[in-house]
Amino acid sequence: MFIRFRHIIIIAILLISTLSAEAQMVDFVCVGATKHYNVDPNPVPGSTYTWIVDGVTQTNTTNAIDFKWDKPPGKYPLTVQETSAAGCTGPLKEGEVTVKQWDFSVPPALSECVENLNSVSYSGATNDINTDQPDYYTFNTGNKTLDLDISKFVDYCASTCSYAIRWRIDFLPTPDHLPPHNPVIQAPITGSGQPSEIIGKILFPGDGVTFNEVVHTITYWIKDCAGNESLPHTQTITIKPRPKFE
Repeated sequence: MFIRFRHIIIIAILLISTLSAEAQMVDFVCVGATKHYNVDPNPVPGSTYTWIVDGVTQTNTTNAIDFKWDKPPGKYPLTVQETSAAGCTGPLKEGEVTVKQWDFSVPPALSECVENLNSVSYSGATNDINTDQPDYYTFNTGNKTLDLDISKFVDYCASTCSYAIRWRIDFLPTPDHLPPHNPVIQAPITGSGQPSEIIGKILFPGDGVTFNEVVHTITYWIKDCAGNESLPHTQTITIKPRPKFE
């Protein structure tokens, strides 16, 4: 296909992941992969090169460029054109890159209540219950509710390279259980493998001050041994508050 481009851009030996603009059109890459493209192995001194990927002119003006394909699956044009030191332009060299990736589905949204309180004190003056601990939901090792179903993975790259599931949990700030109830910001947690394989436990903060639902998120992606990554997929983790004492 696209025979007229056979003297334009080629994909080189897969093992070195280099592409050259000398023989035929680019085949495909995986989402997140970085590829090396080059033209004119012996460039004329003073020449500059204009690289355009999907309509965006790149800052690199040499005869070679490394481009990271952080784009959704699809077909994208890639062009390069030489301009001599005298200002004369050469022929436009162009090709088409097909971006592919893994695809997978995230588990259903998780919704859990906060844990029971261990101890509380009642204030008759304010009619409030005061706690000695923040409200949270405990996610323990072995809990598979956040695991991905690997039987439904689709590897469009048909790679034999080993892969790993990566995930990141982002926590929404919650009010401190102690006065003056300033927002508490918890750092994200990242992991490799299924979330059920974590060592220890994860505490998902709840809201025991204003008694609102707290919506945290978990983001998944897949990365193989060659460094190719899928697009991220995100799901919500809602922590419901305990009943407010009236």
